[in-house]
Amino acid sequence: MLLFAVAFVVRVAMFLVLWQWFIVLGHMPGSASHYPIVEGDSSSYFILSQNLLQHHEYSLSASPPFVPESFRLPGYPFFLYVFGLLGFPLVLIIFIQMMLGSGSVVLTYLLGKKFLSEKPAFIAALLLVVEPTTLFFSTFVGSETVFVFALLLGIYLFLRKEKSFVRGLLLSFAGGLLFGFAILTRVIAQFLPPFMLIAYLALYRKELRPYTRSIAHLAAFCVGIIVIIAPWSLRNHALYGVFDISATPYVNFAQYNLPLFYSYSHRVPLGEAFARYQAPLLSSTTPAASLTNKPIFQEQIRETLQGNFFEYLYFHFIKTLPFFVTDGVRDMNRYVGLIPIPPDQTNFSDMLIHGNIAGIVGYFLSPNPNLWMLLAGSIPWILITALWLFEVAYVFIKRPDTFWFVCIASCIILYFAFLTGPVTEHRYRMPAAPFMLLLAVQGALTLRHLFKARGAAASPIRSL
Repeated sequence: MLLFAVAFVVRVAMFLVLWQWFIVLGHMPGSASHYPIVEGDSSSYFILSQNLLQHHEYSLSASPPFVPESFRLPGYPFFLYVFGLLGFPLVLIIFIQMMLGSGSVVLTYLLGKKFLSEKPAFIAALLLVVEPTTLFFSTFVGSETVFVFALLLGIYLFLRKEKSFVRGLLLSFAGGLLFGFAILTRVIAQFLPPFMLIAYLALYRKELRPYTRSIAHLAAFCVGIIVIIAPWSLRNHALYGVFDISATPYVNFAQYNLPLFYSYSHRVPLGEAFARYQAPLLSSTTPAASLTNKPIFQEQIRETLQGNFFEYLYFHFIKTLPFFVTDGVRDMNRYVGLIPIPPDQTNFSDMLIHGNIAGIVGYFLSPNPNLWMLLAGSIPWILITALWLFEVAYVFIKRPDTFWFVCIASCIILYFAFLTGPVTEHRYRMPAAPFMLLLAVQGALTLRHLFKARGAAASPIRSL
């Protein structure tokens, strides 16, 4: 309760500061005059929820005929819709969202306490309270906060081991429902369920008997997921002839990842690469980001990767590295405009992949506001990543009781990093952040323990 209260107070304080900045003082009128709604995804989610409320249509169209939407998933718009239907004003809905964000802090603590120990769980939860990206975006209309809460609660309920079979079965089913809702909020989670089944088997490998109960537990989780996502999948099949729940994976890969790769591999300007991949969609009568265009996206993927698969993997790997170290400070400054936005928005992964080491060094030798924001935001995440990797190495060498949880949490981190890929930014790290913080704190405590043990071994008194 203390963690929840502290997290909620901090989020309310952030909301009030931003309200004062955007609404009362009138900063950033072009993009944030309707805070907590801002341009981009935030605005689209709000439009979708309003069309559900007013026209009972899931569409971004401003007026009839309403073109069905298949790019943005319905989870978060439905969240806004339900509370809007109950008459809640948007500000109150955001306060509920901030409560869910505070709940994610508590869930981080509960997961850490269950599978690590009390101390790293508590410290990691406190760090998540003030983690800038998680804190900042919990106050906006946006899907990340609700997604992370549903994901963590789904994982926690599923991985609980209950003495009562019926209670365990119900919790597993509830975990599946929440996991399904997380998938319908952000499609990136759609490949996680099989991994979660493996995680359960690994964590409780010595407690699986009787096998029928374990199978029932896993089945309840799967049924819960299917109950949530099946209706949307059937809706898309009726509209587009495919069972995919969203066009997002195809659009992101074919219209963002591949143009970036083409620009890199063919040494052509980025604008030219994007134009090349957008050209087949210009004659389409439906929105470009629609499942109707799935055959076009698939052909672009096949054509680009044929004969270039390993070169693309290298490109994907390099462009994924910022996931672990990128700062959020510069991006948040672009939202609030506190410091004049420098014209130089350097992309270090681009410089690295082109071997422009001199350019990277030169950037750090030419101090500017962009550099200071980069250092302020990135240094903590570089440290967090280093401590996490140290803990991974330690458990592989020593095989402590925490081995399987460290492996599972690490795989979840890598899962989100790899599927985010070249379009990575600090917001997309939010579902991995609780696990990164837990393992980083555990790594720091392990390192402290090793230094203390080494110091004790080297003590003259001990040797006597």
